[in-house]
Amino acid sequence: MKGYKLYLIIGSILILGYLIAQYNKPTPTNWAPTYAINDKIPYGTYILYNRIKDILPSASIQQSKTAVYTTLKSKRFNKTAYIIVAQNTDISKTDLEQLIKYMQAGNDVFIATYDLGKIRKELKVQTSTAMSLEGSTLNFTNPELKTDANYGFERGIGSQYFSKVDSNKTTILGVNGKGQPNFIRYAYGKGNLYLIAEPGFYTNFNLLDKYGAEYAAKTLSYLHGNKQLIFDEYFSVQKNTATDMLRVFFKHPELEFAYYLAIFSLIVFVLYDIKRRQRIIPIADPLTNSSLAFVNVVGSVYYHERNNLDIALKKINYFMEYLRTRYYLKTNDIDSKFAQVLIEKTGINEALAKTLTKHFIQTPTMGDLSDTQLINLNESIEQFYKNTQSNGARTV
Repeated sequence: MKGYKLYLIIGSILILGYLIAQYNKPTPTNWAPTYAINDKIPYGTYILYNRIKDILPSASIQQSKTAVYTTLKSKRFNKTAYIIVAQNTDISKTDLEQLIKYMQAGNDVFIATYDLGKIRKELKVQTSTAMSLEGSTLNFTNPELKTDANYGFERGIGSQYFSKVDSNKTTILGVNGKGQPNFIRYAYGKGNLYLIAEPGFYTNFNLLDKYGAEYAAKTLSYLHGNKQLIFDEYFSVQKNTATDMLRVFFKHPELEFAYYLAIFSLIVFVLYDIKRRQRIIPIADPLTNSSLAFVNVVGSVYYHERNNLDIALKKINYFMEYLRTRYYLKTNDIDSKFAQVLIEKTGINEALAKTLTKHFIQTPTMGDLSDTQLINLNESIEQFYKNTQSNGARTV
């Protein structure tokens, strides 16, 4: 253990220094696009939720964490706006039908998202992204909202636009620098569906910019006259639900420090416990050779049975297998020519080869076998083994 003390001390100091550095380092900016109303990170919507009354001062605010159909069914709404700001809004056909009934009753729906999901076909709309190194510029088509200079955006905000719209049903409310629509409206009965091509306009990052906040306020000004706002949290929470068990630890500095401290303590325990413990090594009994006892038992059984022919046939079959494996001989049909093959392949003398061949041919045809004949067969086979071992027989 003395040889490990130095390494243990150095390792402990390094780990301790790492933990101290991790604890004191500044918290990095979280750029995750959550679009959650409780998140104060750049791509959360905390400012939008808490300052939307600056734009719509007379409207009350309600949160909705359930699906659209569940939120709206069997309820009567009047002069209400349903706001969805999320990365993806996979609105089902059932949800869309409920939204249409909701709008036809005189309510508005405002959706800011990258992906409309399945309802794209229903609305006959498609989105695309305009790639530009100089950022994006946008403006409104309404003369009362349009400015002389276009609004400029950074970090990719404003690059999404509608590449295909149903001109018979839509009204274009905003366009990018190339005249491509990014803000449109559908009329449903007494209400309207407002679609804006991306949710980045309503994030904390964009609303902290003077002109970004102005642009977002003008888009939301279309909701004037509504007495109630329903903020949808179903799609944003559904998209950003934490699936990593460690996420909650790393989200809070105290829990993160506790996590690293637990890891450090575990490492110290393991290093301390690897010290070898002296124990008496028990004396192991030598392994007994049970093969000889087994052979004696089997031999005794055959001896009492006195079935010499069965023993002879088994010895011949075993010997044939040896010839096939060692010398690659074909032993299917044994005739007088087999003796010459034995001589050529194994190098034994002619007399032994003929004797073995005679045994191989005659023994299977015999009805009984005497002790003398069995002994002669065994001696011939044993003589073969001795000759091939002493001569260094070829294995062709």
